[in-house]
Amino acid sequence: MKTAPEGLESVHPVWDSDLQELGPWTPLGGGFPVDFLAGNSSVDSSVVVVGACETTMELASEMVQKGQLGEWGAVLCAEQFSGRGQLRRPWKSLPGNLHASIVLPSPPVQGEWAEAMPHLLPLVAGYVVAEVLEGLGASIEIKWPNDILQNGRKVGGILIEERNEVSIVGLGLNLTDCPKDVELREDHSVSAAKITIPSFSGGPVKLLENLVNRGKNVYAVMLDEIPPTRFTAMVESKLAWFGRTILVREGDDISYEAVLSGLSQNGGLVLRRGEKETVLYSGSIFPL
Repeated sequence: MKTAPEGLESVHPVWDSDLQELGPWTPLGGGFPVDFLAGNSSVDSSVVVVGACETTMELASEMVQKGQLGEWGAVLCAEQFSGRGQLRRPWKSLPGNLHASIVLPSPPVQGEWAEAMPHLLPLVAGYVVAEVLEGLGASIEIKWPNDILQNGRKVGGILIEERNEVSIVGLGLNLTDCPKDVELREDHSVSAAKITIPSFSGGPVKLLENLVNRGKNVYAVMLDEIPPTRFTAMVESKLAWFGRTILVREGDDISYEAVLSGLSQNGGLVLRRGEKETVLYSGSIFPL
């Protein structure tokens, strides 16, 4: 399915200004079915835009293995047919929204972050995305471990997968549309919404450009200036429902109420039940 960049505005009008402003566009080649590279973008790493794919995660992984995408390289698609979220749940990829995957740099090999990064990586990804969006004027909360909320509604989600020792972040943001409640799974915790970004105008390509450029700086400052112990405290300030009583579900059979009281140093959710504190590493949380 070969698609020229000039034809992507037919998927959604929001693509039009991005494609004109960030062109001219150069075919990437390499045997991929549809592949174009932004040649006029200010981003330091490659941002590859495709017309359609099964998932940007799979395409980014394939390109990494072929040596066509390096650290902070990103893949963005106009149409994604098999998007997925946490626990491989289907992710509804609506036209005009941002569907992208970003290749993370290799983790530190020494210092405090060398030990902490494998445990905190999902929160690091959520923190970086939240910091960039907040820098553009958006009010953002992180629903543990890494859903993006605004005004109590889900506006985006993050997925991290490791392929051959390379970590890739999949990111979906509701820029122009969002699923209705009846389209969400029965046990969804919050309704969906379109994200509001006051200091940004443009479409998915320009937003991804911001996320990569600014995200690299946020990540670098974090490694240089913020130790892991301070980092978890900073993420706590962004947590949805921090200090509130929530409903917790572990698997299909266990559910209980607890106060969301913070984060452990290895990324777990600290819950208080009466006088006892426990740490949740896997499960779902719901507001009450």
